[in-house]
Order: sequence, then C-alpha cells, then structure tokens
Amino acid sequence: MTVFGKLLVFMNLVFSVVTGALIVFVFTTRANWQAAYEDAKNNAQTAEAAYKKEKTSHENDMKLKDSELASVVDERKALSGQVTDLQDKNQQLTKAAADQTNLNKSSTTQQQKLEEELKQIKEERDIQEKEKNDLRKRLVDLQKEKDTEHQVAVNADLNSANLRQRNANLLRQVEELTVRNRELEATGAVVGTGGSSGSGNAPSITDPSNRAAPAGVRGRITGVSSNGSTLAQVNVGSDSGLSTGTVLTVYRGTEYKGELTLTTVEPKTAVGKFNPAKRTSKIEKDDNVITSFGGGQ
Repeated sequence: MTVFGKLLVFMNLVFSVVTGALIVFVFTTRANWQAAYEDAKNNAQTAEAAYKKEKTSHENDMKLKDSELASVVDERKALSGQVTDLQDKNQQLTKAAADQTNLNKSSTTQQQKLEEELKQIKEERDIQEKEKNDLRKRLVDLQKEKDTEHQVAVNADLNSANLRQRNANLLRQVEELTVRNRELEATGAVVGTGGSSGSGNAPSITDPSNRAAPAGVRGRITGVSSNGSTLAQVNVGSDSGLSTGTVLTVYRGTEYKGELTLTTVEPKTAVGKFNPAKRTSKIEKDDNVITSFGGGQ
C-alpha cells in the first residue's frame, strides 16, 4: 500500500474517531438538554404555582387594604366631624373663658372687700372669744362660790334642824319631868322644903348622861331592821370617838330626817334607835349621819 493510501486510511480512522466523539457529545448534550428541560419545566411549574399563590395572597392583601382604607376614610370623616364639633366647643369655651376672666376681674374687688370683712369678723370673734372665756371663768368662780355657799347653807339648815329637834326633845323632857314632878308631889314622894324634890337620880336636862363625841364625824346607814323596829346600823364606831348614848343627826341631801341614839357601839360599827323628826320621816340605807356640824355632842 502506498503512502497516500495509508494516509487516507489514517484520515478515515481519525474522521471516524472524531465522528464517534461528535456523536457521543451530541447524545450527551441532548441527554443533558432533556434533563435541563425537565428541570426547567419543573422549576417553571413551581414558579408558576408560587406566582399564582403569591398573586392570590397579593389580591387578598389588596382587598384587605381596600377595606381598611374604606374604614380609615370613614373614620377620617367621623374624626373630621368631631374636629368640627371640638372647634365649635373650643370657640364656646374660649368665649366662656373670656367671660369668666371678666367675671374674675370684677369679683377680685369683691373678694378683697370680703377678705377685709372676714378679717374684721375674725378680730371681733377673737374679742368675743376672749370675753366668752372671761365670762366662763367668772361663771366657774361664781359656781364654786355658789357650791361653797350652798354647802354652808345645807350645813346650817341641818344644824338648825338638829338644834330645833334637840330643843323639842329638851322641851318634851321638861314637860315629862314637870308632869313626873307633879305626880310625885301629888303622891307625897316629894320631901324637904322649898319645893325641892327627891328625884335627885332623875336625868338632868343641863347635864345629859351622853358622852361627848367629836364634832364632824360623818358616816352612813349600812342597814335598817326589817321587823318594824327603828333600829339601824352605821359604819362608824368607837374608833371614831362614838360611845353608847351618842346622838347622830340623820339626813339625806338637804332633808333632815331625825336622830339616831346609839345603843351598841363597836370599833367600826354601831347600832342605834332612830327618833324621826316627823311622822313621815323614815330612816333608809345609805342615809348620811353626823355627830354635829359645829360643837361637840
């Protein structure tokens, strides 16, 4: 074979290899293009679905925004009406404020006058309060003087009633002794000359047998007999200088009730017989007793 033939064979071989390579490249490229096409197709379908979904969402958003916009427009109209009303009210309030300012200006003078009058009233009230305090103090002093005078008067009344009762008792004793003396003279029991009687053991009017008790000893009735007798118990006794025969004045408040002659005396208590000043006088528990208001018993 010649060189030219060999060259042709070599060239055919190269051409065959190149052709095979081109065929393989075309097949591979076609296969890649098919896969890319399928991938692109899938991506396009996905993108279209996403686009449709986004479009639907966008349309819904637009509808919502349109609805909100309509609400905002309505609210704006309402607010515009409120603003108009508020402007009217503001004008009215401004006018009222101006009127109030004028009124305040006119009332300032009256307030000053009222303050001056109030100051004068306060000064007069302070003067009246001072006079009131002075009068109250005088009333307290007068009440104290009245209470003192009342106590003195009560003591004087009780002492007077006590003295009147004692005088009545002494007169009664004189009458009883006189009657007794006449009876003794009539029966011949009187002896001696000059009309002197033998009743030397009779009790003397000017020298009573009662022992003297301290003046001003006070107590109260702690018990009264319930059997109809006139016996009563007092809460003072021999520790206070009392003894059998001591006569206590019985009273309650300013009422003089009578006398209590002690028959039994103990250190802290004593029992005596009640002699009423009047038939209606009754001795009761918690009545007051006293030896005397001035001198001894």
